[in-house]
Amino acid sequence: MKYVRPIHSLAVRLIQLFMLAAPVFPAWAQADPPARVARLNVAEGPVSAAPAGDEEWTDAELNRPLSRGDRLWTDRGSRADVQVGSSSVRMDGQTRLEILALDDQSAQLSLTQGTVYVRVRTLPEGENFEIDTPNLAYRAAYPGDYRIDVDPTRGTTRVTIHSGTGAVYGETGQTQALGGGQQVTFRGRALAQVAAQESPPQDNFDRWAAERNRREDQSVTARRVPRELVGYQHLDTHGQWSRDATYGDVWFPQATPANWAPYRQGRWEWIAPWGWTWIDDAPWGFAPFHYGRWAMIGSRWAWVPGRIGLRPVYAPALTAFVGGNSGGVNWANLLGGGRPAVAWFPLGPGEPWQPGYRASTGYLANINQNIPLAAATYAYQRKPEALTAIPAEDFHRGRPVRGGWLRVAGHVLTNAQVVAPPAMPDRTAVANRERPAPARAGAVPQPDLRAVATGAPNAQQSTRATEQARALEQAKSAEQARLAQQAEQARLQQQKAAAEAAAAQVRQEQQRVAAEQARAASLTKAAEKAQVARGAEQARAERARASEQVRLAEAARREARAEELRVAQRDKAAAHASAGQGKTGRDASARTMPAAASPVPTARAAVTSRPTATARASESARRAEPGRRTPAMARAELAQQRREQTAAQQVARREAVARRAEQARAQATARQEERLRQQAHAQQVEQARRAADRDAQALREQRAQREELARRAAAQEREVAQREAWQRQQQAISDQWRRDHQAWEEQQQRSRGRQRPDLRGTERAAPAEVWQRGIPILNQGPTS
Repeated sequence: MKYVRPIHSLAVRLIQLFMLAAPVFPAWAQADPPARVARLNVAEGPVSAAPAGDEEWTDAELNRPLSRGDRLWTDRGSRADVQVGSSSVRMDGQTRLEILALDDQSAQLSLTQGTVYVRVRTLPEGENFEIDTPNLAYRAAYPGDYRIDVDPTRGTTRVTIHSGTGAVYGETGQTQALGGGQQVTFRGRALAQVAAQESPPQDNFDRWAAERNRREDQSVTARRVPRELVGYQHLDTHGQWSRDATYGDVWFPQATPANWAPYRQGRWEWIAPWGWTWIDDAPWGFAPFHYGRWAMIGSRWAWVPGRIGLRPVYAPALTAFVGGNSGGVNWANLLGGGRPAVAWFPLGPGEPWQPGYRASTGYLANINQNIPLAAATYAYQRKPEALTAIPAEDFHRGRPVRGGWLRVAGHVLTNAQVVAPPAMPDRTAVANRERPAPARAGAVPQPDLRAVATGAPNAQQSTRATEQARALEQAKSAEQARLAQQAEQARLQQQKAAAEAAAAQVRQEQQRVAAEQARAASLTKAAEKAQVARGAEQARAERARASEQVRLAEAARREARAEELRVAQRDKAAAHASAGQGKTGRDASARTMPAAASPVPTARAAVTSRPTATARASESARRAEPGRRTPAMARAELAQQRREQTAAQQVARREAVARRAEQARAQATARQEERLRQQAHAQQVEQARRAADRDAQALREQRAQREELARRAAAQEREVAQREAWQRQQQAISDQWRRDHQAWEEQQQRSRGRQRPDLRGTERAAPAEVWQRGIPILNQGPTS
């Protein structure tokens, strides 16, 4: 069976000497920051936290990264779930946990009180996972589920192995291996057992931890990103995954506020050794802001994980800061009135991230997914919808951005420059930064300093080395803070000189923008009025056309009526003319003579008498009409009826054509909607089928992995059994050889003084095996 060996004391001394000599090396010689961090995934009930080097306990934040020196406390009845790489540490009520070490090769936690349930999902070769208590140190040898209970009042530590194997270490080097199903209670630091049992029953905390394990096993996000990516669990319930032709797998968040953009709802905090770190407000806001990139797909922001390896490298914030003097705007005085501002934007896919600290080439290659730094082109550098700017005071004090961000016009970003992140804040800014609400007074007990976690053998030296390293790091941080404060003061003086000149420009720009907005508003109102006027004019024209049609129809009816009357009058006049032709001739001859003598009065009389005759004819026709209906009148009425029928038929045909066109449009729209519904249904069916195929493939892979692990475990068990059997066989051979050799020596002592027989001439010789016996040659057998 394989166990992780403790650190040798000589190596610890060498590490201490190196840490004491570290201040003489230049700043660029420091090692890369850890690629792993921890995160508080779930907090049920009051959970308090104290950052490294800070004795003040505050309410724990879900998205604040946890690293070496950070501490957590769960109140009575509370529970918490902490992700450490791919492993999970579940805390029960009244539990105090501290991170002693967390880097790429080791995770060392200190449990001074309470209960934790640990699930180690993977444990690569050379990696350690250790939990220290006041009595012992437990190290996992293989992946599995473990539970550790610490009772400070009784001074005991109970270790329960639900699955997997591990070992416990005492203060003076005692070691005891523990396997699945065992539960052992220890008292003191010499691994003195108090109680032991097999397969202990589960309680409510075990069942809660098992339910958390089940949810993690069924995570959809884990099929697209590695489980080492911290915070992946919350992406399942706060968004949906999609497949993009350009970026591959992308994740869209749900229920984002208006004008939302990445790195806009949260705050900045200086966390060593990374520097300025983004802490988002959203419950899912850890993984998308410390791994991968963001892209604008259509009108929505999408998180693009990209080519993340099996061991993702943590980044404090994948953004770029904008500053300098460009486009006639002083970014240091963007707000006006001598108030400096800080602006940033998210990095897009394929864009490298340049940290504010020095790092090795391999570290940069891993964190940037082999993106070359020299080919940096930023897609959202000049996009106002992606840029976020706040006052520098709010930035350094750690105030949440939320709705207080400054909207920057597009022309201001035309010549925007990418600059280095802001400098390290001084002690005054750190002391005055806004923190989460403080924890309840007396809720967090102080640990017993005498009950220091022993860890593996020589853990006291490791603790002293950690304390010395922490002291040196604090001294170095103080010196860096002093230098940064001096540099910040000089920079502020320079900015103050340029602020007054830039204030007028900013005010002019604001006035110009306001005038443009007013002009745009007036143009919009004028366009709306013109549109309303055009609509009224069209309505009047329609009404005029309708009135003209009615007028023309009425005129046609009046004309037909007049035509009927004229025909009737002509018929009646013709009848009267034939009846009184003689009398009319005599009267005409009698009137001729005076007319010749006096032409003017006769003309006047004719003119005067003509209307009278017409009126008489009309009156006669009107009197004769009720009792007499001429054929002309009938023909006129029939023609009018035909015209009216023709007009009605034309109106009916137009209405029918309009109805048929409307029905055709409705049918085309219905067919289009039905076609779209069928396509959407087919896409949903295809997506469901692909998801089912992926689920089946994932299940097959998991089953194959489990079978492979079981096969390896069985092979290892067989190998261990064979090695033990071989060792017993070799031991038995050695014991038998010793006994035979001892008997032979005794026989030689008894026969000493007698002459050795001549075997060449004697037939009865001593047994050959007695004289030929020597040290047996043992085979090497199976090796580890």
